[in-house]
Amino acid sequence: MVISSCMKKAFILLSILILLTPMTLAQEITYYFQDDRHPQFDEMKLLSQTPPTSSASYAVDLDEGAMIWATPPFSNEMKINGDIKTTIFIEAFFINPDLLPIQLRVIKLYLVDISPTGNVAIIDDSRPYPILFFGNETIQDFSYTFNNVEYVIGQGHCLGIKVEKVFDLMSYFPFSMLSSLFATYVLYGSQYTKSFVRIPFNITQEGISVECYPQQKSVKAGDSVSYGLIIYNNGNEKEEVEVSTNYAGNEWQVIINPTKLTIEPNSFNYTDVEVIAPKNATEGEYLNITIFVNGKYGSDSIWLNTTIAPPEYGVKVVALTKDVEAKPGETAKFKFKVENTGDLTDTYTLNVTCVWDYSLERDKVILDAGESINVSVFVQVPENATNGTTQIVALTAKSVNSAKESTATAKVKVVYVTPPPKEKEGNLLMIAYILFVVGVVALLGAAAYLSMMTQKMAIVGCEERFAEIPPGGTAEFTVKIKNPLEKKEKNRIRYKLRIEGKLPENWKAEVERDEIVLEGKEEKEVKVRVRVPKEASLEEWASLDFVVIPQKGKSEKIDLLVTLREPKEILNVSYENEPEEPKEGERVITKVKIENVGEKDAENKKVILLVNGREKNRIEGINIPAGGKAEIEIPWIAEEENEVEVKVE
Repeated sequence: MVISSCMKKAFILLSILILLTPMTLAQEITYYFQDDRHPQFDEMKLLSQTPPTSSASYAVDLDEGAMIWATPPFSNEMKINGDIKTTIFIEAFFINPDLLPIQLRVIKLYLVDISPTGNVAIIDDSRPYPILFFGNETIQDFSYTFNNVEYVIGQGHCLGIKVEKVFDLMSYFPFSMLSSLFATYVLYGSQYTKSFVRIPFNITQEGISVECYPQQKSVKAGDSVSYGLIIYNNGNEKEEVEVSTNYAGNEWQVIINPTKLTIEPNSFNYTDVEVIAPKNATEGEYLNITIFVNGKYGSDSIWLNTTIAPPEYGVKVVALTKDVEAKPGETAKFKFKVENTGDLTDTYTLNVTCVWDYSLERDKVILDAGESINVSVFVQVPENATNGTTQIVALTAKSVNSAKESTATAKVKVVYVTPPPKEKEGNLLMIAYILFVVGVVALLGAAAYLSMMTQKMAIVGCEERFAEIPPGGTAEFTVKIKNPLEKKEKNRIRYKLRIEGKLPENWKAEVERDEIVLEGKEEKEVKVRVRVPKEASLEEWASLDFVVIPQKGKSEKIDLLVTLREPKEILNVSYENEPEEPKEGERVITKVKIENVGEKDAENKKVILLVNGREKNRIEGINIPAGGKAEIEIPWIAEEENEVEVKVE
């Protein structure tokens, strides 16, 4: 019984110790060799968790000396426990490799601890490792594992990989005379030469952790970009944390709001980091910063990268005058606004599309970024224009320096009232007398006949009467035809359908049926298609009349306009969240489907996820061919309420 009691007490004590011991997770983090300078030590290069995406490699010549790639400084102690694996691409360069059947390089690697003052301490190293290169195969990937590393990186220290060439036959006479013809390069920074190191950290579940999706964004010079940081308190005590940055420059601006937060146990809170780029920044410039989160019971840090985006061209045309009514022989005036929506000064050529004669106030404008100008178009209504006729007036502005263009449309409608003839009392009396003599029946019969001939026997409409398509495309119009008579069997009407108007060479227009039959009050839709050949010029256009001819009564028609434009991308975006109704703090995956239904390949697109109007994450560099689809998954952390929006730029 005594032994059993002791064992029971020991078991209880062990259980309590297990409960009180923070749980640790082994987490392998991959750091890639970058060409960026280290934020603290100019003579070193940076190790970061960002995978390379470039197709071109960077190179460091080891014949000029050893090179160290180092992580950013750690905000708290980090324990390494396990095997550290590294892969490095080595190139043995010779001015004419065909002359040498074999080359030898000897490489040595060091795992180093770098203090805040720059002192380098060796944690582990490899033996000198010979690498043989045969013939033209002058590039090899060299892998090495530092086994069973048990080490603690102090707060503020960096972990680094030092690469060194340790044996050089070319340094000895007489071979030294040929040394300028040889070189030994470390290749890195591309999709094909991903030099990296994978480090196993022991990470405690207690304390503070910080996340941000994404950690890399682009911004235009003079503009700002915002990062939303989620800070977790994984412990059992309330934390008062302070958020700061290592950036101390004065060209860029870094604003943290708020800088102090209270986080309840096993909960989280938010802060925003706004980065404002200099107005004089140029494309490709960037800022790497580290954000530190320090509390009483824990701390963490995260890096953020902001890059200056290339300037873009853009244009937008708006019809300030939408609809104008005019009489035959009059001139209808339209006003359009042309705006430069891009980042650069641009020149735009202006073109008008209209079947009637017109004049354009100017055919070219030069606008600074953000500048706009109003342009007038004057359309001459023909003397013989029919009452009620409507024509479309379109203004297109096309960028001279890019493929950007924009079109806006307006309408001109012919409206006039025929004044009644002057009546003469004597004539009216004579006509009345004659009509009375001929008979009331004849008068009523004539009136009924005239009423039938002048009554509208068809109502024709089309919501979209203007189409802009690329060469080789097809414009489709949906025309609605309605029988306006009462719903009676005798009011059934047969209509013949046809297209009138002159088409450019090799254009084709067709109606899906030649005739239809409608009961009284019945309405049907008819498709009209205009097919354009691939070789058509962008200057070509067509104005057609769709004519509806009833078996009795007057015909009706509407005009349809087709113009040409450059092929463009048209993206249809849909998305769903898993789970659909997440709880606060839960990880969510938004699955986005993008379909390119346009005629042009979509290149280098950005998919941006916003929650409650604030950017949560983005994915860049997406390419979708014309007619193709793309599916991507974007992770984020749910808030109390989640209004999700997905944008594609």
